[in-house]
Amino acid sequence: MTIRSAAPFDEWQEQPGGEVLLDFETTDPWYTLVRLPDGSFHFRVHSVCDYWISADTSQVTLAMHRSAATGMDAVMTTGTLLSLLLFLRGSSVFHGSAVDVDGRAFAFIGHSGQGKTTMATLFCAEGASVITDDVLVIDDLATAPSARRGSRELRLRTGIEEVAARVTGASTRTSADERLVLAPEATMSDAVPLAAIVIPAPSRDGSPLLFRKLRPMDATLALMTFPRLMGWRTEAARRDLLAAASAIASRVPVVVARVPWGPPFEDELANKLSDFLSQAD
Repeated sequence: MTIRSAAPFDEWQEQPGGEVLLDFETTDPWYTLVRLPDGSFHFRVHSVCDYWISADTSQVTLAMHRSAATGMDAVMTTGTLLSLLLFLRGSSVFHGSAVDVDGRAFAFIGHSGQGKTTMATLFCAEGASVITDDVLVIDDLATAPSARRGSRELRLRTGIEEVAARVTGASTRTSADERLVLAPEATMSDAVPLAAIVIPAPSRDGSPLLFRKLRPMDATLALMTFPRLMGWRTEAARRDLLAAASAIASRVPVVVARVPWGPPFEDELANKLSDFLSQAD
């Protein structure tokens, strides 16, 4: 894949006409993907940039809005654009992070701010190595699901510096979107067998740590809630999400973790989760 940068622009133009494949907004629009009549794509990350993508997804032109912060081109390209291209090429992509614990992958999925990266960082503080953050690709769904190696950096929100401080020897920096970026030890494996998927449920009311394993049907519905990109409009994309979620849920434990949210944060999470999984089996 080749990405070229075009000159930044000042005025937003109306998106070109075509089939809307993806459109997501909350209080404001986030991103919209349009397939143009010639088979190419126009992908807008609202208030940040436009991407023009060739029909075979091998060529991308990026144009940033002049108001976007310096460095947001890298943030958007390595997260949002990468997720889109992987999905268009047939990969199963979830909004999650994953770590390697003695050759087994533990993945954490959820919406923004749900604690995925914090959980991954807590595991790294206990000796795990990073597999990926933010963009979780799961391969070999029909046989033995595995987590594909991705970004080695963990992007943490402000206010949880205590968690980052637990990871010894990790370098840090601040990203363009003002996240604390932590680079702990990374896995050397291209893919790590998936031992479990954890959905964090942060608890701020003093409730104790509690794990709950979901039944396959409930796990399928839960996994469908957390694709990396929300708002798919086509039946084909929704069928793909359902098929991936069902295949994973039938082969991998999916656990909801009610975690007391600090600081201070829970200790020995990896061991406690492993003990729970061994008892649940």
